[in-house]
Formats: sequence, structure tokens, C-alpha cells
Amino acid sequence: MRAPCWQRPGSVTELFLDARLGETRAAVVDAGRLAEMHLVRADDGAPAGSRMVARLARKLDGRGIAILPDDEEAVIEPWPAGASEGADVPVEIVRAAWRETGRPRLAKARPAREAGDAASLAQRLQAAGHRLQRGWPDGLTPQWDAGWEAAVLARLSLADGSLGFSPTPALVAVDVDGNGPGLALAASAAAARAIRLWGIGGIVVIDFPAMPDRAARLAAAAAFDAAMGATPFERTAVNGFGLMQIVLPRAGPSILERARLQPEVNAALALLAAAQRETRPGALALVARPPVAVWLQGQTALLAELARLAGRRVDVRADAMAGDGYVETAS
Repeated sequence: MRAPCWQRPGSVTELFLDARLGETRAAVVDAGRLAEMHLVRADDGAPAGSRMVARLARKLDGRGIAILPDDEEAVIEPWPAGASEGADVPVEIVRAAWRETGRPRLAKARPAREAGDAASLAQRLQAAGHRLQRGWPDGLTPQWDAGWEAAVLARLSLADGSLGFSPTPALVAVDVDGNGPGLALAASAAAARAIRLWGIGGIVVIDFPAMPDRAARLAAAAAFDAAMGATPFERTAVNGFGLMQIVLPRAGPSILERARLQPEVNAALALLAAAQRETRPGALALVARPPVAVWLQGQTALLAELARLAGRRVDVRADAMAGDGYVETAS
């Protein structure tokens, strides 16, 4: 019996989609291995690469704030030449919005020659050269779950140690713990695979154990380069203290940031999925901690779609003692 295409040797960059209530997952599979995880969620703003007409709201020293068609605010840089506040101009989104701890980051836009239709997640990934396949193979789910759980824990295990990831507003720090002659090579390749898997962008600093030997530093850097594949990046050399800095394009929040910094959204989407699986009769009540309930109550379209799919009324109830949340039914 022939193995599914995502398991066949030589199968390269296959793309699979899983459309769920409130989010769409996309998996890029390279020769049977989950290589990239992508997510689009209901509360995401305009994605990077999309073009649209925006209204210029206010100018701020060579840049300014623009209002996108869905009333989302974006930083526009540079300010369009000769344009005044209140004008409608075509823009391209170069970085999507996301929330960091304690503050939101607005989307970033630049002037464009013309507006266009927003590309879907599938279209953007296909444009990157990945081949779209039908369905979502059962064997892919454990790989996705393992990748997500590792992102939640922000830790990857190695034979002689581990990698710890710390996302901050300025950069992502990767701490290499352990010992052994092969640790630096293994950690370097594993860090590169995680960067690609989770879509980490911006500045990444890897802290290896001190490596006074130049040959060892060169080998670790070469292992990183090889594991990054075609992912665009720039990096420094590994210095004698074991530090290497990488700079990558940043189109929006990474899987690591979604897993670590969006607990309310993660819990809400899990609760919606649980409600879809509910087989007991009666109206559905989604019981959640207040922050989760507030997010759900703000997603009226999602709640209406859940009611349509379930064929029954859907309510949301806040309960500070709800833990991870649960679904109740009532006649």
C-alpha cells in the first residue's frame, strides 16, 4: 500500500489546510515532516502582503496613522508624497498587527501604486511555492499538536540538553542548556527548525555555551544555515561567548507568540471546538473565565455560525472558577 503523499520520500513542501470555527490552520510539510505552522484567526487584522484603500487619519513626522477598510488602524510609512489628512490612498500591508505583553502593535503599511484583493492564507503560501493538497491527513495532527505544545512550553528537548525560547517585545532569546560534544551542532539545527516551524521573525539571539574554539563556532553556524533552508535571514558569526544574532522578516505574530501571549484566544477557540463536538441535546452555554468570555462575546459572527452549525441557541457565561472552560447544555 502506498503511503499518503505527505509521507512519501522526496515529497517536498506540500500544503494542507484545516478550516475551523474561528481559525484556519495551514501546515507546510517537507518530505513527511511538518516544517511550517501557519494560523489565521477571526480577530486577526489585515495580513501582510494585502493591498487596499486606506484613509489617512493623521500625520506624524514623515509617517502617520491610516484607517483600513475594516476600521483597523495602521502605521503608514512613509507618508504618501503630496497627500493630506483625510485622503484615500492605496496601501500595502507589510506587517500585520499583533498583541505583545502590555501593548498592541499596529499593522504597518506603505503606499502602493494600486489597491487589490486580499490574498487568502492558501494563496499566499501557494505563491511561496508550496503545493496545495486536499484534506488534512490524520498523521499530520500529532505533529501539529506536538509543535503547538512545544510552543506553549517554549522548550525543545535535545539528546544532551534543551532549548528555551523567551519572546520579548525586542527579540526572541534562545537559551541552550546542556553539555556534550555535539550539543552546539544539535542546538543550532534545532533552533533553525523551530524558527521556521513557528514562523519566528524579527531579531533572534541564540545563547550557546561558551565556545572558545573557532572551528566549533564555524560548525555551529554552518549547521544553522543548512537547517534554515530557503528561509531568508541574516546573521552574525558565533562569538567566543556563544552568542549569535539572527535577523528575519517579520510579517506578524509567530506561533510561539500566539501560544505564549494569546491564552484567552487559545482557550476561546478550544471552547468553540468543544461546543461543536457536543452531542447532548439542548441549548449550548459556553462557560469561561471572564477574559475568555469577553473575547467570545465580541465575536458575534462566530457565535452565530456556531448556532447555525449546531442548530441550537448559543450563550456565553463568565465564571471566574471555570478553569479552561466547559460547555453546558440546557433544555
